[in-house]
Amino acid sequence: MDLVIGSCISLRDKIWKVVSKQHVKPGKGGAYLQVVLKSLDGVKLEHRFSSSDTVDLVMMEKKKFQFSYFEKKSVFLTDLETYESVEITENMVPKNTMFLLRKFATEDMIVDVEYANDVIYDVVLPSNVKVKVEFADPVVKGQTAASSYKNAVICEDINIGVPTYLGTGDEIIINLYGEKGLEFVSRA
Repeated sequence: MDLVIGSCISLRDKIWKVVSKQHVKPGKGGAYLQVVLKSLDGVKLEHRFSSSDTVDLVMMEKKKFQFSYFEKKSVFLTDLETYESVEITENMVPKNTMFLLRKFATEDMIVDVEYANDVIYDVVLPSNVKVKVEFADPVVKGQTAASSYKNAVICEDINIGVPTYLGTGDEIIINLYGEKGLEFVSRA
């Protein structure tokens, strides 16, 4: 069995994305593959595959789209090849994807739309985006600049840790897909 992180499989009448995997060879018994899967609706599942199990891989395709606009609870994207408009609704993609689109999608931003068996599965924004610091805590006297972070607010209501030298009004680059969620990358 040759599963890679990011591939999609069909299991229990759902499409699951492989989030992590680990080959395990216990002292007794046969080796197995322990995987963490995530479904479109955000449900996580830990599953164990033996070496004799077969897996139904789902054909994945990525296409480039350009962000167009929001309308009520929908996001509209334009296919860069056909120039057709596609509507993305909340029930089509994970909740976190809709949150990222609403907060960080900007006019003319290029995004990747992932299809699983010709059905839209997810939308992936660029990893790094530029945002403005709307509020930053003042520097506390005695803090060292080497590894200290302070609280800052971006996009009206999102808290993020930033270095102490940054202040209100500064533009920064953040990683939307950091290990711990949104992460500061650098000053813009």
